[in-house]
Amino acid sequence: MRAKAHSRLIALGAAVLLALSACGGTTEQTTGSGGQSSSAAAAPAKRTVQTPKGPVEVPGDPKKIVAIDFQIPYILLDLKANLAGAIDLTAAKDGEPFKQLTIIGTDTGELNFDKIAELDPDLILAADYQEPEYEKLKDRYPTVLIPAAGDTPGWKPQVKAVAEAVGKSGAVDELEKKYQARVTEIKDKHKDKIAAGKWATLGTYDGSGWYLYDKVGGPSTALADLGIAFDEATTKVADGNVAQYSIEQLNQLNGATVLLFDDLGPPVTAPGAGAKLKADPLFTSITAVKAGKVFDGEYNILDYGDALRVLDQVDAVLGKL
Repeated sequence: MRAKAHSRLIALGAAVLLALSACGGTTEQTTGSGGQSSSAAAAPAKRTVQTPKGPVEVPGDPKKIVAIDFQIPYILLDLKANLAGAIDLTAAKDGEPFKQLTIIGTDTGELNFDKIAELDPDLILAADYQEPEYEKLKDRYPTVLIPAAGDTPGWKPQVKAVAEAVGKSGAVDELEKKYQARVTEIKDKHKDKIAAGKWATLGTYDGSGWYLYDKVGGPSTALADLGIAFDEATTKVADGNVAQYSIEQLNQLNGATVLLFDDLGPPVTAPGAGAKLKADPLFTSITAVKAGKVFDGEYNILDYGDALRVLDQVDAVLGKL
């Protein structure tokens, strides 16, 4: 899990990467030609996409896609692409769609290359940190490395790259219009409240420490699009990172007037972890906590489905201020 954002937590290991995906969208899988647009139906037999490894020839309308990382499967589901195989994300918070797929790897990201061979995909998508896996697959299947970051901050460049690889760029254009319309609606509805505060988004894995999203991770790009300002602690986190802090450092959040409390769900957020952190006197003494301005939710964003869900949550939060 979305992400990144938690999509930028590769350095923290596979467990946190699973957290990224656990916050992914819940769009149901479509297979075969179902859900295909007219443009997809008329797609050429082959297309060439530009990747970090150079041009790659891919099917014009891939029917059997395998995604081997923790985030891309959710993006594919959100785009209603023909995802056929993924690593085991069935135990994640939004794991139900993965029970319908061929599982080609463990929940820690270890791939089963025999399962991939049995599935015989017509396209494989991998994250750009998966070069060893890419080298094993590229000569047998059209394999595209998807960059985690792009020319703009946040989650959109990765979605755009995935969509280009699977011939769904038109779908992204429509989703972006829907997203921008929702942003405009919320800005017009709550403009005075938006201008009044400084926000931060935090969470915890086990209750013994806490993490803080940067200015582009988690919900931050959506908050920025709304014109919401960040507190000083958030602005000090380097872009592309999620900062990890001890309980004793909670006083850094005293500059925030609104706190979003992120819940990544199992298996990354331990049961009772949030309640444990919130019961600590160092947490209850934070300015926003004493003012009753802490709002729980699932705030990480990996795709447009996540983004629209987060916008709905932020709309509700603004309505309570």
